[in-house]
Amino acid sequence: MAERWCTSCHAVGPGAGRATDGAPTLQSVADRASTTVTSLTVFLRTPHDRMPDLSLTREETEDLIAYILSLRRR
Repeated sequence: MAERWCTSCHAVGPGAGRATDGAPTLQSVADRASTTVTSLTVFLRTPHDRMPDLSLTREETEDLIAYILSLRRR
């Protein structure tokens, strides 16, 4: 799912290189101390100037969040 929705701006794979247009890599998002299920849920459901409204279903949102958090380096 991340490949389909996120790759136009974000580098999505573990250890992926630079993202485009200054968008953070999903790895860097996952590694932030402030990144939680709640913070990602709020972020993905709130429109932003630089990020399109993805209109994700609840299940898609949960799956995307699970993927992002799986990238967190321990």
